[in-house]
Amino acid sequence: MKKITFYSFLFTFSLNQLNAQFTVTKIDGTPFVNDEIIEFTTHSNSNAELKFVVYNTSNQNLDFRIRCTNLVNNSGTNFQLCWGFECIPDVAQNGTYPGFQNIINAGANTMGLNDSFKNFNPGDGTNYPMDFSFRFFTRDLEGNIFGSNFNLTYRYQGPLSIEQKDKLSIMGVKVLNTSVNNYIGLEIDKPVNYNLINLQGQIILSGLLYENTKIDMSYFQSSFYILNFSNTEGLSDSIKILKK
Repeated sequence: MKKITFYSFLFTFSLNQLNAQFTVTKIDGTPFVNDEIIEFTTHSNSNAELKFVVYNTSNQNLDFRIRCTNLVNNSGTNFQLCWGFECIPDVAQNGTYPGFQNIINAGANTMGLNDSFKNFNPGDGTNYPMDFSFRFFTRDLEGNIFGSNFNLTYRYQGPLSIEQKDKLSIMGVKVLNTSVNNYIGLEIDKPVNYNLINLQGQIILSGLLYENTKIDMSYFQSSFYILNFSNTEGLSDSIKILKK
């Protein structure tokens, strides 16, 4: 029994080591989660840029690539990928980037290389969200695919209405995503009160916000909610939030 347990442990340990050859994080070091969807309501500006850093956590030098695995409501045109010392202005489904070896040495990372995704495509005004899905994977230096892979989706939700955008801007509020897995991201320039309201009209969260933050919705059921903002100047506005 002990031998079986030992070999089981050894197998699990080896598998974990194989699957841990790299991580992908935000520029501040916060790790992305495999299959995470990152949502945007703006395009063609700095707020539409998703920067990332790849860490080679293995004990060998590896060739890192990114494959575009799926495009929804778009053709990949005007979606920029900066990666592997080049910026590609358009991506294509099943395209792999860069088209040459992109070596990250053992224990090294791509911090400072400005690797990023950025959408310049406003869409057709109707068909949203626009999804750009990618898979990070590695090869050994002989060109053989090595270990596990990592999936990430950049989602452009479509623009807020002009009226909504202008009022929120005046209030100093920017809502980073309106379709939510776990968190609503908020950029706050001025103090503002908020209420999160369910479909029964009940206030389920409220507070005063002073700075950039996120609202945790991970423990709420899938449904629509209303996020209301108000300030001491008498301005108020509401946005519909979809908790998936």
